[in-house]
Amino acid sequence: MKKIAQIILLLLITSIFIGCGGDSAESPTLAPKEKAVNTLDQNMTEAYQMYVEKSLSQRVVSYKLFEELVDKDLTPLDKISIKKMLQNHVYNEFETEYYIDKYQKLVYKKDEFYTQKENLELVMISLSAMLIRYDNYILSYTKYHDNERLNTELNYRDDSYDIPAYTLQDIVDQYYGDDEYEDSLDRDNILAMISYYDRNVKLYKDDTNTFFIYLRTLIEDSPSYRLGLEENSILSWILDGFYEFLDDVWSSFFGTVSENIGNTAGLVESREGKLYKNDSVTAYVETSLTPGDILLERTPFRLTDKLIPGYWGHVAVYIGTKNELISMGIWDDLNVTYNSDTNKTYQDDYLNIEDSTNPRTIVEALRDGVQLNSVKHFLNVDDLAIMHDENETYSDRVVRIKEVIKQLGKEYDFEYDIEDNSKIICSELIYISSIYINWDTEHFAGINTISPDNVAIKSTEVDTVFNIPLMYVDGELVTSDEKAVMTKILEEYEE
Repeated sequence: MKKIAQIILLLLITSIFIGCGGDSAESPTLAPKEKAVNTLDQNMTEAYQMYVEKSLSQRVVSYKLFEELVDKDLTPLDKISIKKMLQNHVYNEFETEYYIDKYQKLVYKKDEFYTQKENLELVMISLSAMLIRYDNYILSYTKYHDNERLNTELNYRDDSYDIPAYTLQDIVDQYYGDDEYEDSLDRDNILAMISYYDRNVKLYKDDTNTFFIYLRTLIEDSPSYRLGLEENSILSWILDGFYEFLDDVWSSFFGTVSENIGNTAGLVESREGKLYKNDSVTAYVETSLTPGDILLERTPFRLTDKLIPGYWGHVAVYIGTKNELISMGIWDDLNVTYNSDTNKTYQDDYLNIEDSTNPRTIVEALRDGVQLNSVKHFLNVDDLAIMHDENETYSDRVVRIKEVIKQLGKEYDFEYDIEDNSKIICSELIYISSIYINWDTEHFAGINTISPDNVAIKSTEVDTVFNIPLMYVDGELVTSDEKAVMTKILEEYEE
């Protein structure tokens, strides 16, 4: 239980650092390079952003684990994976309760210490935390609950992991509003928060404050909130303790979740990227790539891009086709088992199981770890830029790609510290592999970190070794002087 106490203490003292975006999830922690300044205490807003990031990452991990386990006999390794997932949930739930309870009272009585706008933002924190809990249940835990075998497994007690008995049942009770959770899930309080938000958010519809936009996006893109806006909708049914129609709701509203869950760890996006599912764009990008190329992307429609400093939100590395990897002597580097139970290797993962013509040729650090993904998967974006090192020798490129491959399977680093390579963020993937480049880094709250813009700016320098063979901005192909376009958009976000 010492870990739980540490987590509660961390809520009070944590100062969060910079991260990177992308499919997942894509990390909002350093003050963004925008003119808007947060009105609330920065440490508090950063701590909440960290909580959200971990919650959304946990959601994807639990969903993917279910997909892996639903049709197989559980092995000891599978059971350890379940215990780790539940352990993370238990620790995270203390923060969830903290944020739900902390500010919902401001709906009924405004604190004179805060302005009207700040009062609204604090209520939005409690409301969004509650919606995260609802969405986590809908998007992942309900599947475990409906599966008798996994339901039983997730209700076992394990003191060695700080997991109490009936953990899954507690999640269900929280969702239905069991009496034990009346204080934090009282339906009058929940509906009051939603009503308060709906009335007051209209007063700030043009507000450009980055944290306010972040909270508004988190709330309004929540499936539970969107379905709860209509009378007799899912939220009303939930609050009354009824949820028999879950399967129908899943089919009608969440039909694309399974397809897109790998594309956004947060599962909070208002639309698809402008380059997504465009076969001609995908083909053009694939033919424009050279092994070792750096890919930058921007997804302004995702929650996690709202507070990422600068223009670009995510960065990754293209490692090449199978034939190119074979010719470089790198293919065997992917013959590494990452699942000792199934003996599955990264070579197996290189070819998309669902589509063998859509190989996973891009290495990227997402919220659920460093992994291989396809170009098609990566292109759920509005903006894209490819950076190619013209001066890099063939042998240096081979060494660099091998170093990138070594990072596969590492966990995401929620502290964003590039000095510690045991875990990793997206831009750190570039930093630790391109060792001959003098990358710009930033010091923040005692750590050294690097953002996607720190990577991108290297393509704009007078003596740069990078050219930009391909670039899209707002879904449109840049047809001339990509360097000038890159320079302009980076300068605009520095102002």
